[in-house]
Amino acid sequence: MNRYSPLKSNSTNSPTYLIDTHAAPSELFEDACFRIRAAVGLLETLTSVTIKDINDSDLYRLLLPVYVLLQDGVDTLDQLSFKGGFANA
Repeated sequence: MNRYSPLKSNSTNSPTYLIDTHAAPSELFEDACFRIRAAVGLLETLTSVTIKDINDSDLYRLLLPVYVLLQDGVDTLDQLSFKGGFANA
């Protein structure tokens, strides 16, 4: 396995955001949880406001950060499954 695994949310053909596959499982898990909780916080905020008459570009700007955070969290959790979870910690 390569030392660094690209995140799926990279916006370029040559990835610049990578996961260190040699990181401790506990650090990967903590990082994944941080991103997922941040995304949930954004979604909770969106559920508490009225977005009446929103245009497509504004909706995209609201949802893109949620997608990126969730995808990064899932990619990081995927690395844990490749490492065998916390068994190697």
